[in-house]
Amino acid sequence: MRLHSITLTNFRQFQGVQSFDLSSDSIRPVSLLFGANGAGKTTFLNAFTWALYGTMSDDVEHQDRMVTDSVWRALPNGDSVEVAVEVRFDHEGQTYRVLRRASLRKESDQQSTPSPVVQLWTTMADGASEIVGAPQEKIYSILPQGVSRFFFFNGERIENLVKKGAYAEVQQDIKVLLDLEQVERALVHLPKVDRRLTQDLKKHGGDKANEIQTAIDELRERETTAREDLKVLEGDLAVLAEEREIVTDLLRQHAAAAPIQAQRDAVSKELEEARGARDTALAERATLVATRGFLAFTEALGDKTQVMADGLYRKGALPAPLKREFVDQLLEDGACICRTPLVEHTAPWDHVKDWRQRAGLQAVETAWQQLSGQIAPLSSARADLRDGLSQIMKRIGTERDRVTRLEESKSELDGKLRDSSLEDVQALEAKRMDLNSRIGVKQQRIGSVKSDLERIAKDITQKTKERSHAKVTDELAAKARARSDLVQSVRRALDEILAIREEDMRRRLDAELKTVFRSITHQNHVPTLSKGFELTLHKDVNGVELPVPKSTGENQILSLSFVAAVSKLAREIRKERRAEGKSAEDAGAYPIVMDAAFGSLDQDYQQAVSRALAQMAPQLVVLVSKSQGLGKVVTELTPYVSHIGVIETHTTAPGSATDDIELEGMAYPYIRAATTDHSELKVIK
Repeated sequence: MRLHSITLTNFRQFQGVQSFDLSSDSIRPVSLLFGANGAGKTTFLNAFTWALYGTMSDDVEHQDRMVTDSVWRALPNGDSVEVAVEVRFDHEGQTYRVLRRASLRKESDQQSTPSPVVQLWTTMADGASEIVGAPQEKIYSILPQGVSRFFFFNGERIENLVKKGAYAEVQQDIKVLLDLEQVERALVHLPKVDRRLTQDLKKHGGDKANEIQTAIDELRERETTAREDLKVLEGDLAVLAEEREIVTDLLRQHAAAAPIQAQRDAVSKELEEARGARDTALAERATLVATRGFLAFTEALGDKTQVMADGLYRKGALPAPLKREFVDQLLEDGACICRTPLVEHTAPWDHVKDWRQRAGLQAVETAWQQLSGQIAPLSSARADLRDGLSQIMKRIGTERDRVTRLEESKSELDGKLRDSSLEDVQALEAKRMDLNSRIGVKQQRIGSVKSDLERIAKDITQKTKERSHAKVTDELAAKARARSDLVQSVRRALDEILAIREEDMRRRLDAELKTVFRSITHQNHVPTLSKGFELTLHKDVNGVELPVPKSTGENQILSLSFVAAVSKLAREIRKERRAEGKSAEDAGAYPIVMDAAFGSLDQDYQQAVSRALAQMAPQLVVLVSKSQGLGKVVTELTPYVSHIGVIETHTTAPGSATDDIELEGMAYPYIRAATTDHSELKVIK
């Protein structure tokens, strides 16, 4: 998807019909638009999402006032006015024009809620336009609404991507963007197919098959309910964890509580490390006992085997069955392998008999050597086992003692905050403890649901096996059972495919995230995209990874880095598909439109982010204020800029000072006094 232009008609601050050219190329992919606070940068950003989806972000106030206020006030009662946004763009070799508009009739000074209509046209090879049926569905297929959060966003609020409550939504949106949703959709439809098949089995398969299938159906229903419960519980847990972190941050910022909270943070980090080390040692002990514990019982057995083997060796009676049995069979059959008759006490018979004796002695010798070689190392293996267990037990004891000591320290610090003489500190700590308790309940419930799911899965497997062996005489029922078994095989295969592809995408996203983040930040912090698609920061302190409390600026950089990684990976995935002859040249290319791109970043970060922005998408529209955009930002972006514009503010505020903006050595109107409040799009370059 590559933007060509946008046209606004009486859309909020933008009076009349105003257009801005957004066409760009790979060398100069950036369009830069300046505007003062309140000029309409956020409105301009939301014009894209309103045109595409009919929605605007939550930070847009008075969303019912769609028509420019000055136009609405000048409109006589009973007359109508149009509000509209038109966006022209290319996608996968096709040119599109989307127009969303609404006509509002004035009955009073208050604007009524508009009911917009969307239309979509595509341009044919001969230049003729053709209207697209079901335009909204087509737009969703080009860029699903959930995915748009990665491409149309407010830089000051993009850190919402790193909040715990957003992980589930972000994960689902990533699956849509990176072509994982098709597999999930197939997994959703397969149970419906299976139900249709098993109805025939229950109807024609006999009492036993009916009974088994009914049990399987009940288990499937329980499984579906449990999965839905798990999803809700995990979402609730993420929200509670986010709320607890907010309360903890308030304690960190409280003048009186901050020193105690800082100590508790340090103790909590060390406690987490100690628990991890203890659990690791316990796991190592379990593995050692499971894989080598048998050695502890081999001392007496080895000695006894050695004595028995010595006696057998002296007698030449160690087992050597293969060669002797083979020769005995030849003698019994009375014919050698060369077909020579073997008659007792003849020369051939005597030769084979001698061969039997020699073969047996050689085999006995070999068996003895093998047995002796296996008995001897057991003693040293037992000693190694004792030493290994001793070391692990010592580690377990040390870490358990450290955990106990740190838990006592943390409990003491908890008590200081809980019993503080300051009521606001008490209230915050009480809230934190309540959240801790609720989180614990959610975690227990999640563990219980996961255990239920494991048991249900085992029961379904067992019942399916029983169904396979149940007697079915009806041919239709037999076919239904075979097809149902096939559906289950396909389902298992798709589950494995989804898990493999999802993990592959996560690893690739994580690697790209680290690359982009490293190019922007000067901190020794490392971002990580967890298996649950949680964005975290950590740092290495003496070989130990410790979490980093994320500031607003760090959240913004982390989120921008994630968006850059998502944008790049989306293009790579489509290129991989194109290599198979399935995608157009620009498949996977999406523009990024950013308002307040630099948020609260300092100048060093502004420069680093500006440098990275030009490389993070095939097309970039950056909306900035004069204070944010001039200086290092313009210096970094200028080589990549194809269009520069100004949202010129016209204000009726008394005493408003006229202000200009200097771009490329020339001054342009930035704020002007006027008889009406509105904004104008002015093209500079």
